[in-house]
Amino acid sequence: MFTDMVDYTSISEKNEELALTLLEDHRQLLRPVFARHGGREVKTVGDGFLVEFPSALEAVRCALEIQQLMYRRNQGVTSEKKILLRVAVHLGDVEHRDGDVYGDAVNIASRIQSLTDPGGICITQQVYDHVRKNEEFRMVALGQNRLKNVQTPTEVYRVLPASERGEPTKTDALEPRRVAALNTLSSIPGLKVIARTSVMKYKEASKSVGEIGRELKVGTILEGSVRKAGGRLRITIQLIDVGSESPIWSQKYDRELEDVFKIQTDIAERVAEALKVQLLTENRTLIQQKAPEDIGAYVLYLRGRYHWSRRNKEDLEKAIAYFGEAIEKDPNYALAHAGMADCYTLMGRHLYLPAKEAFSKARDFANRALELNNDLAEAHTSLAAVLFIYDWEWDAAEDQFKRAIQLNPNYATAHYWHSVLLQTTGRLQESVTAAEKAQVLDPLSPVIGMGVVQAYFFSGQYDKAVEECHRYLDMDPSFVVARDFLVHLHVQNGLFEEAAEEAKRLLDVSERKSEAMAHLAYVYAASGKTEEAKKLFEASVADAEFGYSNPTIFIIVCSILGDLDNAYRWAEKARESGRIALHSLRFSPDLQRFRTDPRYNLLLAKAHLQ
Repeated sequence: MFTDMVDYTSISEKNEELALTLLEDHRQLLRPVFARHGGREVKTVGDGFLVEFPSALEAVRCALEIQQLMYRRNQGVTSEKKILLRVAVHLGDVEHRDGDVYGDAVNIASRIQSLTDPGGICITQQVYDHVRKNEEFRMVALGQNRLKNVQTPTEVYRVLPASERGEPTKTDALEPRRVAALNTLSSIPGLKVIARTSVMKYKEASKSVGEIGRELKVGTILEGSVRKAGGRLRITIQLIDVGSESPIWSQKYDRELEDVFKIQTDIAERVAEALKVQLLTENRTLIQQKAPEDIGAYVLYLRGRYHWSRRNKEDLEKAIAYFGEAIEKDPNYALAHAGMADCYTLMGRHLYLPAKEAFSKARDFANRALELNNDLAEAHTSLAAVLFIYDWEWDAAEDQFKRAIQLNPNYATAHYWHSVLLQTTGRLQESVTAAEKAQVLDPLSPVIGMGVVQAYFFSGQYDKAVEECHRYLDMDPSFVVARDFLVHLHVQNGLFEEAAEEAKRLLDVSERKSEAMAHLAYVYAASGKTEEAKKLFEASVADAEFGYSNPTIFIIVCSILGDLDNAYRWAEKARESGRIALHSLRFSPDLQRFRTDPRYNLLLAKAHLQ
């Protein structure tokens, strides 16, 4: 067993004396629990323990008692004095030497610890096999995960007390500090702020506050109206409790247009006060730093972000034009430079421009944004996207994502792109957590929704992925990406007739006919209809336009049909153009044969993943 104190390093940096007190408290609490379950303390590892047990059952019982003890201890304690632990349990052979233990089992136990939620317990398949029939607790599968320096993917489970029936779900009670509001609030610690892309869908909706709150799963809504007359603004705003639909706080502002950003800062302070969270000096500074000198630049930026979120070529070109105008009005407006970087990243990703040209521009705009404001989460995210999508500098990209999330934990795009990086580097359960976090912050974004589906798919959580696909198809029945995923999910579940029907629907709604036709060929190939698959595939390849179609489906069909030479030709072509989907090549269940070829490791080496 490995235990770990959550955020101990950051606590130490802020208050070393408090950190040492909490460390000693937690050690005194845990050691008697280890003894009660026959555990032998091998050593302390920083702020955690490595403990050896006589049986897997006793180790899991101990883990549960530890977390229940910590839960009781934290009741009534101020937030800074709470102790949250992650506990991981693995079963395997170890070598005893000089009072310590060594071996792969120790390495695996330490690695799965990072997959655990604060206050939670994770176990491996080996432990699960020994305790799964025990009624004291229940387990929820988290799928397969690639662990650092561990060759074989590791199956991981979350452990719950037996009293927690059914799948753990998001609570029905709406959190008051989960707010649908202006993004101005997003950098306030303690608030979870829904992204503008989800909130703006209700701009013209004739729904009550209660309906909107329940759909977005928020406890509080900030709403208001703005009237402009000449150079003056009249703003009426109120903070509403979703449960009672009653106002918590309201305010009217009658100010000059140039004062709009001061008004935003004042609103942020009032909301923080009303919801009993703290707006720190550094957070107030971050809000003020994002303001441009020209209010017109801000309006242009918002228009650019609207078109950027639609992600097709025409809208990206419009977004570039709006961000460009914003920069003309205010050359020092860092947000507009970050927006421009994000546009060119997508232009390169989808080959609307040559990848080298697009990503070079994206990198320049991201770096300029950081020169102007190094505390801007959007700018760090923009640079991270270039580093991992095009440069394949995985560690450098992750550092940028971590900085972005530290600056603004409510920036959904940072969590979403970070989840893709985590998939690519093999940390599949961490990827699921990051994608789910992005979805919580932007619940109506179809792009982020499919990021969640992809994370579930690669980690083997097919039922969850199917459920998410249907949820987004309920919003938009012609949503191509969701239908694409359903084809693959039905195949993995052995539902070949349903997969074929879904592939035919995809052919009806998709503009990329050759790619959609290849999906039907994929279903036939996977179900053993080899000749039908070959005929359809030949027709789809003949009609395919590289750069317009996603090459991954062609790689998959070639692989299933046993034509690995052509599979690798497609993969190499995709790599050279920057169109390669490395996470799919590494973890798609459709590409198991592809990964048995010696050329696979060479491909990973070129992508700095080997």
